[in-house]
Amino acid sequence: IARAGSLKDPDVADLFCRDDPEKLFTDLREIGHGSFGAVYFARDGRSNEVVAIKKMSYSGKQTNEKWQDIIKEVKFLQKLRHPNTIEYLGCYLKEHTAWVESLTNIYYKICLLNINTFCCIFH
Repeated sequence: IARAGSLKDPDVADLFCRDDPEKLFTDLREIGHGSFGAVYFARDGRSNEVVAIKKMSYSGKQTNEKWQDIIKEVKFLQKLRHPNTIEYLGCYLKEHTAWVESLTNIYYKICLLNINTFCCIFH
């Protein structure tokens, strides 16, 4: 019997994509960092689209709490539907790090975040 909340729990396992994110995403460039992890611009090799990747580690101290936060965030993002928010595309796991992929009105949001970052990324 799988422990609730573990990756062996089918309800939890279904939240995550099975692909290796390091093989899917290229040109990662960090654009922000917060208490939950770093956010990157990247290129999705399948579609060639520019996407945002949020990397969240669930190792070290408070591993279980971090893992539960990731599960909550993924469930929330799956339900989120609004034109002024990101479009959740999927979550991947690699070496105790969750990679949350999203698509957004990228150029508008970049300008709001930091015009200098925009210039560095798209020059």
